[in-house]
Amino acid sequence: MKQSISKRIFIITFGLIVGLMVFAALFQMFFFERFYTDKKTKLLIANVESFKTSYSGTTNKNAILNGLNILQYSTSALVGLYSLNGSAIYGSEQSIDVTSSIYNSLINPDNISDIFTSGKTLSQVYDDKKHNIKHIVVITPMSFNTKNDSILITVFSFQGIKEASSIIGQFYKYIFVALIFIGLILSFIYSDLISKPLKRLNKVARKMSSMDFTEKCISDREDEIGDLAKTLNFLSENLSNALDDLRSKNKELQADIEKERKLEKIRKDFIAGVSHELKTPIGIIEGYAEGLKDNIVDGEAKDIYLDIIIDESNKMNKLVMDMLELSRLEADSNKLQISSFDIVSLTNEILFKYSNNFTEKNLKINKSYSAENIIMVVGDEFKIESVITNFLTNAIKYTNENESINIFIGVDNTKALFSIENTGAFLKKDDLEKVWVQFYRVDKARSRSEGSSGLGLAIVKQMLTQHNSTFGVRNTSNGVEFFFDLNLSNSSTAQTEQIIDHL
Repeated sequence: MKQSISKRIFIITFGLIVGLMVFAALFQMFFFERFYTDKKTKLLIANVESFKTSYSGTTNKNAILNGLNILQYSTSALVGLYSLNGSAIYGSEQSIDVTSSIYNSLINPDNISDIFTSGKTLSQVYDDKKHNIKHIVVITPMSFNTKNDSILITVFSFQGIKEASSIIGQFYKYIFVALIFIGLILSFIYSDLISKPLKRLNKVARKMSSMDFTEKCISDREDEIGDLAKTLNFLSENLSNALDDLRSKNKELQADIEKERKLEKIRKDFIAGVSHELKTPIGIIEGYAEGLKDNIVDGEAKDIYLDIIIDESNKMNKLVMDMLELSRLEADSNKLQISSFDIVSLTNEILFKYSNNFTEKNLKINKSYSAENIIMVVGDEFKIESVITNFLTNAIKYTNENESINIFIGVDNTKALFSIENTGAFLKKDDLEKVWVQFYRVDKARSRSEGSSGLGLAIVKQMLTQHNSTFGVRNTSNGVEFFFDLNLSNSSTAQTEQIIDHL
């Protein structure tokens, strides 16, 4: 059943006022005396420590007496100064009467040495049977003429605390009655005001108008405001969903724009790289062609000039073909021809093709697999052949004579693992990160002389990326190792589809 807003506000407001008064009365009844005692004890200790700091070492009797009077006046406590044998040095008749009794009760030959040894200010609550009242007692050793030659005792009676607590208790009775009366009036007034919940609803509505739907109305009330809050929350959720959908579409549009920007950057970098790489062979061809035109050579030298021109043309042709291949791969337009093939057999065929290169440099080929093994993988056999060939030619190129090339092919769960390691040479950390970048060469002088375009590993990267392969390069204890993996042909269908989905 719906409850009246006025009734709800009246009950809540009046209940809060009564609850606060009851809490205050209970606090005063059970905790005020303890709270007052703790505060007064800390205040006494602070004043005694201040007096001790100010007058330790002072031999002027008048100054000491004046300081003791100030201490007694500022703390409203009784102060007594005693020698080590228990005789009173300073104190009024009332002070001596009370403090001497406490001195005799608390200080004896068994504990006086402990008091002086610690040198600390001690405090405790003392039940004075003689005067039938409790006291807060603060005791500290003093040093005037010699170290620890006297004892200062400060006593504050509980009588003042009990009187204050009693007066406050009486005062609370009148305050409680007055606040009950005022609470009734205020609760009645507030019960007729509904501005607060309406202001909250208005605040939420304003945020909605600013396209901020994070704040929701409290809709658990069974009244008119609760119904309105539910309606606003429903409207907010619908608008928020529409805005999220719009933002999602906008992100997709931004992603498409970013993709176009990346393609444009690839195109510009490609053109810059082409211009740089073609500059050298064109310059060489132009120079030697002009030499032939001007007839500055003849006979055998002329044939050498022509051979150089043909060689540079072949290099240019290879560079152009590599650039076209890389361009197709980066544009993702070069589709994979997926099939199942034996990577062991493919590797052995490639090694046979380059057997003469191994012989020329006296390189030892170490295989960590059996040539009779069959490891069937899924992928584009032509492109994987290109990948292995590129890794192998790099190994041959950067391995010194009489060194070794280590080839590993193995299986790990659903993956075939391939690696090739050339010994005796290592890559710098900076080179390890950049070898996959197009037109980057580790040894620029030797790469140019051997016809390297700097695009081989960039093409390999794109091919292996199309295969969703995990690949990389690292320095080992013996040299440099390139590696990659492929899905086994007998792995799950989902792994094969993962490559196809990439196309």
